[in-house]
Amino acid sequence: MSLSTVFLITGANRGIGLALTGKLLVRVNTTVIATIRSVATDVTELERLPIAAGSRLMLTTLSSTSDASGAAMIQELSAKGVTHIDTIIANAGWAHDYQPCLTTSVGELRSTFEVNTVGPVKLFQAAFPLLQKSACAKFILISSILGSIGAVEGKEPSLAYGASKAAANYLVRKVHFEHEDIVTLAVHPGWLKTGMGQGFADVVGVPEPTGNLEQSIDGILAQINVAFKTTTSGSFVSYDGTIIPW
Repeated sequence: MSLSTVFLITGANRGIGLALTGKLLVRVNTTVIATIRSVATDVTELERLPIAAGSRLMLTTLSSTSDASGAAMIQELSAKGVTHIDTIIANAGWAHDYQPCLTTSVGELRSTFEVNTVGPVKLFQAAFPLLQKSACAKFILISSILGSIGAVEGKEPSLAYGASKAAANYLVRKVHFEHEDIVTLAVHPGWLKTGMGQGFADVVGVPEPTGNLEQSIDGILAQINVAFKTTTSGSFVSYDGTIIPW
């Protein structure tokens, strides 16, 4: 597997994660480690994805709410011959209830931060030994413009989700400065018709999200490709390359 480019994508069984996995698997000599929440997760669509010559799909479980899950995953991957990870795409996210400041429950804050903020931290820490063995290591967070403090100008009800993404963005910025050999990037994928995207549309009274999934995925991968320490590492960008304020 040393000659293969290795990606690890969390939350890969649906939405953005599934689309990213599909795009990467048609690249030659590419290994995609696709994480799912549990063995009970439906992986039918993942297993149907076409795979290019020399490429490989590896499925593994990772729970954002388990402290031991990350270490167990890395141990399993190492036992299966994974010697390095080139790019981690922390895509798994959670948005259960979009509420304003006054009515957001403490329980909702805790559960949202557990997945959207603590999850990426645990992932980075667990995968670091394999990430540092890459010749060009990248840690990518699928973020959201709702997590931009500088872009907050309206009354959209998104306290738990937005705050959790803002905190995760801080991780991206800190890792950039703390690890000179790891490229980091927070990427806003656009407002897409995924489960979470449609959920927010329902709350704000819009029929459906306006973004195009295909364009978003192509854009995300393009931003990952051009991210280096000398370019956009440590930044928050949209899928189209626009810089987003923290």
